[in-house]
Amino acid sequence: MGALVTKALRPIKSFNIENRAHRVISKEKPVPAPKYPESLEDLKRAIESDPHLEEKLDKKDPGLDSRLRDVYVTSFGRPEDDITREKRTQNPDRPLPQDRRIPGEYEYGFKEPEKVKYGHTTLRDVLTFISAHQTNPTEVTASKIALEYKMREDDVEKILKYFKTYEVYIPETKKSPAIFAGPSNLRRQLEKSKMKEIQSAENAIPKNIGEEKQVKSPT
Repeated sequence: MGALVTKALRPIKSFNIENRAHRVISKEKPVPAPKYPESLEDLKRAIESDPHLEEKLDKKDPGLDSRLRDVYVTSFGRPEDDITREKRTQNPDRPLPQDRRIPGEYEYGFKEPEKVKYGHTTLRDVLTFISAHQTNPTEVTASKIALEYKMREDDVEKILKYFKTYEVYIPETKKSPAIFAGPSNLRRQLEKSKMKEIQSAENAIPKNIGEEKQVKSPT
């Protein structure tokens, strides 16, 4: 609504705008902006203390002008470039970076530490043992995780209790039931498929290979 009103009033506001602008510019003295009462009181007190204040402000003060000419600045320091070079030579163990390229993005948004303190762990390791615990909670227990990653068992139990890896829920349709598809389920499926491949390979090996070799060896 406001935009429509603005468009409707725009031709009225711009009517004869050039002539009105020239009329304002051609005035001898523009109308000054209104002053605050406090400013008027300060100006009144200044005029009472010095009746010729306005004349002094309009005229040039030769004494002040001469004093301003005598003012100058002398620098006794060294340039900033020399100080920077001296700092570089004083601390060669901390040189400025020479590679100006933008660093690449890290996998988890930040650089992982190269060494981890006892009782601490990294986000990568946390995701690893949480996923392993979700896949096989009876085998991958909190005590085994604490022993492997050098952590306190109490901390590991809290991590496994309050943190989980993401699971994708696929809702039920007319053709398929609702299922969970996520890192842990995917890992279970891969493990089951690998076990089936190993079992099928074992079953494909004939049991009487050793007997055939024993029979053929005398001839």
